[in-house]
Amino acid sequence: MKKKVAVIHPEAGFSSSGGSQLSAYEMAEHLAKFFNVKLLSSSKCSELSVVIPCIPRGKVKKAQRNKIVDWLLTRFVSNPSLLIEAITSFLTYTPYLLFKKADVIYPNNDYGGLAVAYVARKIYKTSILYTERAGMVSGGKVLRRNLKFKPDCLVVFNDETKRYAQSINPQQRVEVIPNGVNLSLFSPSGEKFDHGLSGSVVLTVGSLNRRNHKRLHLAVDAVSKVPDGALLICGDGPDKQYFEELCSRKLGPSRFKIVTVDFSDIPKVYRSVDLFSLPSEDEPFGRVYLEAMASGLPVVATDDAMRRTLIGNAGFVCNVEDSQEYSLALKAALDKDWENLPIEQASNYSWQNVAERYAEVINSM
Repeated sequence: MKKKVAVIHPEAGFSSSGGSQLSAYEMAEHLAKFFNVKLLSSSKCSELSVVIPCIPRGKVKKAQRNKIVDWLLTRFVSNPSLLIEAITSFLTYTPYLLFKKADVIYPNNDYGGLAVAYVARKIYKTSILYTERAGMVSGGKVLRRNLKFKPDCLVVFNDETKRYAQSINPQQRVEVIPNGVNLSLFSPSGEKFDHGLSGSVVLTVGSLNRRNHKRLHLAVDAVSKVPDGALLICGDGPDKQYFEELCSRKLGPSRFKIVTVDFSDIPKVYRSVDLFSLPSEDEPFGRVYLEAMASGLPVVATDDAMRRTLIGNAGFVCNVEDSQEYSLALKAALDKDWENLPIEQASNYSWQNVAERYAEVINSM
């Protein structure tokens, strides 16, 4: 008998704009080779989906585009979309898992899914597998909160986060497993996105939000100093107008474009540019770097331990807060012939390899 694994993410199928929902979907697909997998989500997104109604975070974020709604929701809580998803999914997903018992529950939607799994474990002693996608963001605040649920196995992306988690709870089982990338979807071969920009085009991908850790304004500053450089920003968010005005002022209207595309078109976007860069601060992992490299693009990124490991010899890391140093790194990357180095680096993170490592963990639980 195959083990029954319940993968949780209410947002899977509703939106493809975040790494956790994409990882939940792809992990479910690959784990299905080893286990009897159900993906609990609010929308149908695969043959493995079990649709359970709730209010996913994406629906709340859409409502927050109305300034009055946003003001009302943020008066009492800093992240209302996550809280509303957690409450509504807890009320509907918990009964399902009490009637449809699983051997392992794998929540991917932060504390909302962990709360559901915690109740199921109290009643059935069901094992909880959890991947901490926030890493050391905000000094490990999210990690410390989620450790209170005491997952039977915590997966993190690097040794630094593992050491921190075990300093909080020395008895906590922690495994280091990276995210994966779909090498059949992201590749240099295929259609390209028609962005209409000329010159050396640098791509950055992220939410258009001045208050998050993506720091897209640093990329705008750096590209403005690259001769013949142009910037393509792929994303959406509450500060889209701000970034439109910033790019117009720094780059001029002919040297930038901001686009929002469906996830199915993202591979075309990667293939249409010359270089990828994202100057995030404390990025827990960054699957977009893998997607870019799998598409044949070199990468310029923040100089930190995770980026050095991810990028290897397929790009440059630098002090992105120094716009001069950042721009010189972009120019050097654009001038270099990278051959197959980005593709070779991305191949180390294939979903097949990652799923096999997760399967070993699940079988040991």
